[in-house]
Amino acid sequence: MAQIVNTISDVEFADFKIGDHKAFRKVFDAYHKSIYNYAYKFSKNHEEAEELVQEVFVSLFLNRDKIENSERLYPYLFVITKRITISIFRKKVVKSKFDHHLKCSWKEDCKSTEHTLDTIELNNVWTSAIERLPERQREVYELNKINGLSYEEIAEKIGVSKYTVKNQLITASKTVKLIVRNIYLLLFLLKILF
Repeated sequence: MAQIVNTISDVEFADFKIGDHKAFRKVFDAYHKSIYNYAYKFSKNHEEAEELVQEVFVSLFLNRDKIENSERLYPYLFVITKRITISIFRKKVVKSKFDHHLKCSWKEDCKSTEHTLDTIELNNVWTSAIERLPERQREVYELNKINGLSYEEIAEKIGVSKYTVKNQLITASKTVKLIVRNIYLLLFLLKILF
């Protein structure tokens, strides 16, 4: 990430430290583009880069009391961005190995009944994951992923901003992916072991 000149005053930094949302927005606006560009360089995917940016700023907000002064914001963000990028890369490698293992261990001549049962099982896991979401996140997720509505259409339908829809959808998507991956990985391991 290219070094950014600190544009946060001491007063704004003090407000940021106590959780002031306007000050946090100023920090977000100052560093968002740099973090996004760094994330996009590795992921080559807009949605993944945006999710990484969200994770970085959530971490920043949750750990703001650990940052001594405004000059430490950029180094903190850079380190967190690198760590999360590496973590995502590792997850992709593990997923790739998992997918390769599935591809190699399952024969092409699998019966269609077994395939159908796996599809039904995965669908049930996915439905269960969606049902675990908080009400607003579930509504946004279903409107986008099941009904195919855009951010703008959802925002208009439920009466919130497009950015609120985007944030709700990113959070909901992460939660659903995590639940599905964990449950399906457990089921996969149980099938292998037993």
